[in-house]
Amino acid sequence: MLDKDVVLVVDDSATARTAIINVLRDRLYCKEVIEACDGKEALRMLKQHPEIDWIFCDWEMPEMAGDELLAAVREDPQTAHLPFIMITSKGDRDSLVTAVQLGVTSFVVKPFTAKKLVEKVFLARGRMERRNAERIKASKGQTASMKFGTHEAVTGDMIDISLSGMLIMCEHEPIRGVTVFDKVQVKVNMPHSGEEILLPCQVIRLEADPMHPSRVEQIRVATRFLPMQGDIRNLLVDYIEATRRISSKEES
Repeated sequence: MLDKDVVLVVDDSATARTAIINVLRDRLYCKEVIEACDGKEALRMLKQHPEIDWIFCDWEMPEMAGDELLAAVREDPQTAHLPFIMITSKGDRDSLVTAVQLGVTSFVVKPFTAKKLVEKVFLARGRMERRNAERIKASKGQTASMKFGTHEAVTGDMIDISLSGMLIMCEHEPIRGVTVFDKVQVKVNMPHSGEEILLPCQVIRLEADPMHPSRVEQIRVATRFLPMQGDIRNLLVDYIEATRRISSKEES
């Protein structure tokens, strides 16, 4: 499940961190785990390790508590997209509401079993996929590079994206001759790390800009995603989640 992911585990108790890490490694096959003993150290780890994919965090900690860390993570565009699992003994409604308002991904109440933690991760991933199946407006300056067969790569402005495909505006001349059903490899970069993601796609529509239908210099290319490996699919989910959070922040 997390075999390609790097996870940050934050808890002031070494025993609690070990219990979480054992589940991550033995049940979820996590690629790498990074530890922090409080929120302040966690923020330092996030700066030092932009490759972090998930955060599992205790609520009650010295220096900086879990809710403060969550607020800081959501405020930073570089980390705002990260799935954040809050692990706490707080089971009251007010605490749950607070965590949800701050943007928590999921909430695990202590004491918990390995099975319960695994279920929460699967449910969190499922919710991300369902939410990201909706078409998400791209953030300002978000681009995608398209490679059609032997053509030179063409970079365009991303208009929107979902789990089914994406819409890209680009110059018309470099892709003259491209037709519907042509295959295209689209390259995007993760906002937080710059990691390249290569997405197999197929052109399903070529259209003029509906805002300026008389212009012929630019064209909108609509693509659908072709079947891809599980690790690439997970990266796509993370990429869409990052896009959603950044775009929402720009609109607010």
